[in-house]
Amino acid sequence: MKRLHPSVISPLTGENKRGGEIIKATLALLVAASLSAAPVLVEAYNEKLITIPEDKVDTVTVVELSFSVDTSCYVLFTGGVVSRVAKIFLQADNTNLFPKASVSEYNASGIHINYTYPLTPGNHNVHLKLTNIKAGSQADCRNAYLQALIFLPDTATGAVAEQPMSDAEPSGNTPSLISSGPYVNVSGATELVDATGRVIENAIEDDKVYISNLPTGTYFARNGEQTIVKIVKVN
Repeated sequence: MKRLHPSVISPLTGENKRGGEIIKATLALLVAASLSAAPVLVEAYNEKLITIPEDKVDTVTVVELSFSVDTSCYVLFTGGVVSRVAKIFLQADNTNLFPKASVSEYNASGIHINYTYPLTPGNHNVHLKLTNIKAGSQADCRNAYLQALIFLPDTATGAVAEQPMSDAEPSGNTPSLISSGPYVNVSGATELVDATGRVIENAIEDDKVYISNLPTGTYFARNGEQTIVKIVKVN
């Protein structure tokens, strides 16, 4: 079985140029378990307002992901922000990925970017970057997110690290989602159970699985007798 080793999502760092505040958040993935060949999603968020003033041209990281894989595979990066004036782009392993996406509107709107990227075995880092559209133009963003959907090539049916003791046990093709919350989107989920099979009450509403109040660990979102996704809650 091929392995993916989530290591550290850190830091989610941006500089608020107006207030001089350095916005930092660090998420540590303490997951040592093997993951199956099903897709694995690693994600991070930064809801802070980040601003580059119009009198300075700069580029800042608003969200960063770090992980490692032990086999060649592909990853789909997805990132975005809410902004009035901004240009964003992805940087993977110190290489800028193009094209860039930009917005210049009177009202704030969302801009998003996707990129499929080949991975070699080893450690990898990806950044969502914010910069000015042009000199003399302010850049700002909030509610930034960055996701890495990793497709491992191994088609073997391997057991997941932890399984709920129920009739809806996940298979080797059950996708994994790694997040710190506050919630994850799981379409069709009606029930959340922990690794012992205990049902977590009032955890799902409108296809959102709320995990912010749950202890770190492994959970399974289900729809009836079908396990939809394995959720790994991290700090």
